[in-house]
Amino acid sequence: MARMKASRRTASVISFALFLIGIGIITYTEYWWPGIMLVIGLPLAFKQYLTGRKYDMFISLFIFLGVFITVQFNIPWKYLLPTLFTVGGLYILFREFLMTAPTESEKEEDLNEEIRDKDKDKD
Repeated sequence: MARMKASRRTASVISFALFLIGIGIITYTEYWWPGIMLVIGLPLAFKQYLTGRKYDMFISLFIFLGVFITVQFNIPWKYLLPTLFTVGGLYILFREFLMTAPTESEKEEDLNEEIRDKDKDKD
């Protein structure tokens, strides 16, 4: 497992804040489609980056930015979108079945990181 930049709790809070800011921006600009693809994809990818899941981040960016670019620049959907979603789905399946479960030391490290973040919040 890659080194986490922040605890899962902190990453979730930051991701949710970015999501709300994005919703506010697309509500104000009335640029719902394909803007919603960026509003969903960028916070998700940032959360994955903060939790040390770099490959997941690249797949998320590949899919959500791919859909955004496809729509924004009127690229024919016939081949590109099925490819984006198929690659993303296959990656998730292979990752789930081929990667090993986190070890006890990794679980303990995650727990210690969350405890340190909670202690920082109290100060």
